[in-house]
Amino acid sequence: MGLGVKRNEKCWCGSGRKFKLCHLARESQAPIKEWEAERAFRDEFRKPTCSAPVDWHPCCSGRIIRAHTVPRSGSLNRIARDGHVYAFIPTIENLNKNAGKLDPVLVGVHSASTFTGFCSVHDDAIFAPVEKLSFTASAEQCFLLGYRAMARERYTKESSVRMSSIRRLADRGKGVDRQIEVQMLNQLFEYGLAAGVEDTIAQMEGYSSRLMTGDYGDVRAYVIETVDPPPVMCSAGWLPSSDFDGNELQDIAAPKRLAAMTVTSMWGGTKGAIVFQWFAQDDDVCRRFIGSLDRVDSAGIGAALVRLMFEHFENVHISPDWWEGLPELTKSSLIHRMARSANMFARQLDKPLIDDGLALPEWKIEGRFTIGYTREG
Repeated sequence: MGLGVKRNEKCWCGSGRKFKLCHLARESQAPIKEWEAERAFRDEFRKPTCSAPVDWHPCCSGRIIRAHTVPRSGSLNRIARDGHVYAFIPTIENLNKNAGKLDPVLVGVHSASTFTGFCSVHDDAIFAPVEKLSFTASAEQCFLLGYRAMARERYTKESSVRMSSIRRLADRGKGVDRQIEVQMLNQLFEYGLAAGVEDTIAQMEGYSSRLMTGDYGDVRAYVIETVDPPPVMCSAGWLPSSDFDGNELQDIAAPKRLAAMTVTSMWGGTKGAIVFQWFAQDDDVCRRFIGSLDRVDSAGIGAALVRLMFEHFENVHISPDWWEGLPELTKSSLIHRMARSANMFARQLDKPLIDDGLALPEWKIEGRFTIGYTREG
């Protein structure tokens, strides 16, 4: 069945190719092999690039490294056991094996939280203030944590765009009805992905301009200090859509510039730190988000942060002792949250960050303070 499309006409799926070269007899084609998809996934998410400002590229070393998003020596080693932490690795094999869910696996700290997103010269030069010095929550240090988190977000989204051709082959060997369903889902996903790439490119332009001038006057940050290393560490950027009270902050489907924020959970040298960073132009959304977090009492702050990290990010790294000490039902609940983050077709909750009553070990909070603005309340 050709849905009324002639052989030499453009295919109905939107690929831009002729129907005869695309979906003609697609139901008779052999399904894409898992190893083919896995190889493409691995290749696209390891492409080397340097996320330093474009004007600095002439000084690149030419050697792209596996740059750490969470500082390795000062952070991951503090929660590792025998040099390993738990992480969620979103491979196609793992997703198929667990029916779309991911179980955390032990990974070495040398490879955990890395991406091939900086050359050796710029990774060392740009991030020396957070890699080689104790964390004092200066505006520069908070900015650099945000820069690296947003650079990874752009890298991940652009890698996902390059996976488009593989996603389009997911309906090989399936009936026409299923082909239509798969391609419609692909189109919806790629529409959102294109908007996400546009947002992160704009965000990175802002980070790059501030890095080149060294002007961090409009940097905002909210810092939570912990007595012990945070048992869950991450580095990520996102567009906050709702807060911890369940209030909508912005419509992320709206065709306009959206407010963005980053978060880094780490060990700062003498204490733990969870650093939320944004720019003054995004105060309206980001300060409302932070206000809802600031109202969470110290006993519940750890659970609130875990909800955020497991709901919205896959770049999380977990203390083996902390994870293995959780009850099985608690682990299952957190894995289910992570599945929504990893599955591009999963239905998202309307109010994902409100307290769900899940009991988690308390994080010992030493203090909370702001950078660039006055804390309310």
